[in-house]
Amino acid sequence: MMQANTDSLRTAASSAPLAVEVTSRCNRACVYCYNSWRTGSPVEGKELTASELVPLVNRALDATGRRVVQLSGGEPLLREDLFEIVEKLRAPGRTISLVTDGGLVDDGAAGRLRDLGVGPVQPTLLAARREVHDRLKGVLSFDATVAAIVRLRNAGVLVSVSFVATRANHSHFRDVVELCFALGVQTVAYSRFCNAGTGGGPAGELTPTPEMIADDLDVAAWARSAFGMKVNVAISLPLCLPSPKHRTALKFGRCALGTDVPGYTIDPWGRVRACSVSPVVLGDLRTESFQTIESRARSSYFREVAALPAECRDCSEAGACGGGCRESARSAFGTLERADPLATPFRVARGAPSR
Repeated sequence: MMQANTDSLRTAASSAPLAVEVTSRCNRACVYCYNSWRTGSPVEGKELTASELVPLVNRALDATGRRVVQLSGGEPLLREDLFEIVEKLRAPGRTISLVTDGGLVDDGAAGRLRDLGVGPVQPTLLAARREVHDRLKGVLSFDATVAAIVRLRNAGVLVSVSFVATRANHSHFRDVVELCFALGVQTVAYSRFCNAGTGGGPAGELTPTPEMIADDLDVAAWARSAFGMKVNVAISLPLCLPSPKHRTALKFGRCALGTDVPGYTIDPWGRVRACSVSPVVLGDLRTESFQTIESRARSSYFREVAALPAECRDCSEAGACGGGCRESARSAFGTLERADPLATPFRVARGAPSR
């Protein structure tokens, strides 16, 4: 039985991504950015070279049994040796994806990504109106992002557009879906704004309400029905939020931090975090093995994260939900003992959707 459980865990882990933030540099100034180094968590020394970083990533992949690598940043295309990193990470049965703003994707880069088998490439599109998109990006970037999607599609690269829902742009989600469909993109990754990492930024101005998220889930269900598009909920939502029709049309999961397959992230200096939105550093691969880091984290950090928030304990969805995004709770309330801020006491107490 123990061997069966171990094999099952390895199978689940093989399809879960290992996120690798290859650089902290960025050519955008997104107001919703959650990168942990923007919270005043400085790192001394230069970012690791391809020859230094890739062996650490490979060791982590071997230790976890993962076959999916998600390269991100910062803006990964600002690294002059990005394609060297990709080449060194390529292996039979391994998938490499790329999260990028898209502004640096010219025809040459699109061709290299295709030839190296990278996919999906995930540009971020925040609205179908350039003034809304550019305001959230902090720079003029809408035209460059749309052009990148077209180039990638023309080159034969699989594209999945990312949308980050904030209070300022949630109502633009339907227009983004329609634009994606017009551009030939069939998959959209939907993330709600998570104020982890913003270090006291404008969270109140950006955090969408549960009602806003529910409206977007209506759009996601409509996109599947009308266009056959797939909308992935990229950051877990408390299960007291989706209505029955959302649950039928879309897939919702528990925050990975409370499972046996966390969304481990390696930063540009070789440090390990539990997920991409978490600022908590679990250990440093330059000085200790991944197994040592994971074992220590499971006896401390993950045990704390997995504890069910008090207001969720009477909820019938508690086992499948775990209180929503745990780092969102920490960022909003300063503690992991509270539920995801998108879970209201009324919804949690009912143990059922309120819509």
